[in-house]
Amino acid sequence: MEYDYFTINYFPIIGIAFLTIFLWRNSYLDNHVRKTFYILSALTLFELFVYNIEMIFTSINTNKYLLTLVTATGYSIKPLLLYFLMLLIIRNESIMRVKLPLFIPFTVNVIASFSAFFVPTVFYYDSEGVFHRGIFGWTTNIVMVIYLLTIVMVSFSNSTKKHKFERTICTEISLILVIGILAESFFGSYAVFRYTIVLSLIFYYMFFQSETYRDEIVEKHMEKMQMSERFTLQMVTALAQTVDAKDSYTKGHSQRVADYSREISKRLNKDAEFQRRIYYMGLLHDIGKIGIPDDIINKTGDLTDEEFDIIKSHTKIGAEILKNITEMPNLYFGARWHHERYDGKGYPDNLMGDEIPLEARIIAVADCYDAMSSKRSYRDILPQIVVREEMEKAKRTQLDPYIVNIMLEMMDSDSMYLMRER
Repeated sequence: MEYDYFTINYFPIIGIAFLTIFLWRNSYLDNHVRKTFYILSALTLFELFVYNIEMIFTSINTNKYLLTLVTATGYSIKPLLLYFLMLLIIRNESIMRVKLPLFIPFTVNVIASFSAFFVPTVFYYDSEGVFHRGIFGWTTNIVMVIYLLTIVMVSFSNSTKKHKFERTICTEISLILVIGILAESFFGSYAVFRYTIVLSLIFYYMFFQSETYRDEIVEKHMEKMQMSERFTLQMVTALAQTVDAKDSYTKGHSQRVADYSREISKRLNKDAEFQRRIYYMGLLHDIGKIGIPDDIINKTGDLTDEEFDIIKSHTKIGAEILKNITEMPNLYFGARWHHERYDGKGYPDNLMGDEIPLEARIIAVADCYDAMSSKRSYRDILPQIVVREEMEKAKRTQLDPYIVNIMLEMMDSDSMYLMRER
């Protein structure tokens, strides 16, 4: 085959140069992955160097033993390239135990290649320096096929959805390399396999790039979500504190109701989203009191019927405020219905039993407990035993009995009466 220096060297050198620059400029890759990429790049350039030496020696009709040495070295490097490519793909530590067995085919290939010095079974050069393939001349190709099949098998051994894209990449790389082997074997195009190795490296590097880009996008999205969540929580907490500040005796009331409601939901085996949602509902259940005059909220004596009607209107005011929050469309449930009664005698809509949304029934229990276990303008903190008796009386009349039982369990585990001091 005619020695075309430009055609043989241009693409591999340019490809490896760009790949090396990209690796150098991207420090996010795992050290093992970066090291393997560099080894593969160096081996590819070394194989290219050996092939150039072989072509030069052939053109000047060098001693056949020197030619045999150079050719055997080239034969040995090709499976070694695939071996390191496989180590790049097999990054799972549980699979790395096959590292030594995978090295055996390469060892066999080296022995077979250098056996040409003694028996011309793999290849040989005649007295005129012409290359001939022996009866076992397919040894290198068989070894490379073994590696390619192993790559495909390993990539498909992990059936998780996360690795489907990587399996596709590995399969495509294997097909590219098979084409390279066939082209080199049947058409005498010795440069093709080298091209395919470089192309595979670039292809697999692009996979790492896309994988990292995806992870970065997910990470940034999670950061934005967490930032948004923190901001929302701070805003809601600030609103709850503003409401509680209207009554000097209810400082921290909304926060405690939110905590109790979330704990009840947890004991009901509700998912994290439900717990998150009811926590916000608890914080904002009294938001409607913003529209109630301070002198009525802080009145120490008995309320008139008119004043009580004004107080009751905080449920509707709060619901109207929260209905406009479309990101959490049910946020108003707690504000509107936490004063409904299980027997249907509550307000504002006289709902009964399961007609009352579960969130509102939970908040109602938490609200009643906190009202009795904290100091108010018209009385002091009730003893825990009294609170328990009142909660028992409220079953099936004012409160959902099942949720009351959960609150009673929480009280039983709070023998020191400390839960109210959160």
